[in-house]
Amino acid sequence: MKTLVLFGAAREKGHTRAMVDLFLEHLDGEKEIIDAYRTEVAPCKDCRYCWHKKGCSIKDGMQDIYRKIEEADNIVLASPMYFHSITGELKSLIDRLQVYWAGHVRNDMPDHFIKKGAILMVGGAPSFENQFLGGELVFKNLLNDLSTEFLGEVCLPNSDVDSLETRPDIKQQVIDLANKMNEANK
Repeated sequence: MKTLVLFGAAREKGHTRAMVDLFLEHLDGEKEIIDAYRTEVAPCKDCRYCWHKKGCSIKDGMQDIYRKIEEADNIVLASPMYFHSITGELKSLIDRLQVYWAGHVRNDMPDHFIKKGAILMVGGAPSFENQFLGGELVFKNLLNDLSTEFLGEVCLPNSDVDSLETRPDIKQQVIDLANKMNEANK
């Protein structure tokens, strides 16, 4: 089982990374993290090349990421919330995944889920209704376009005060989600 994490946090040792590390600690198989802040990926230029061919006209670090997505059994999406959505660096990388959405146009989308997926999000503000909705919309739609079955999400609000250490309930949710992914891949 291969798991690919698309990681969108600027701080390499922040709360989002702690959630990812805990998740991966309890997950079976091979694991790799793609750090959106430390990749050489240009933004999508909406040339629509991918509407006609399953690929991208921009030849950069994204070519390796496409290969890793194709090889992965699991996709994990992780980001802190910046102004009610995922970080700009991760969004820019995700925009380059337009090639998968364009499968609707090319008529070559798989007709069933071929991967498993999970979402991890962190918000600095105290918990409020729909705090993670912006991130959910981007991430859930991305998983769908990647033909990936959504297994669940874990959100840590109030990270300006709390952490996985002060929120054992959230810590357990992360472990439970990793175990759910393990079971789903058996």
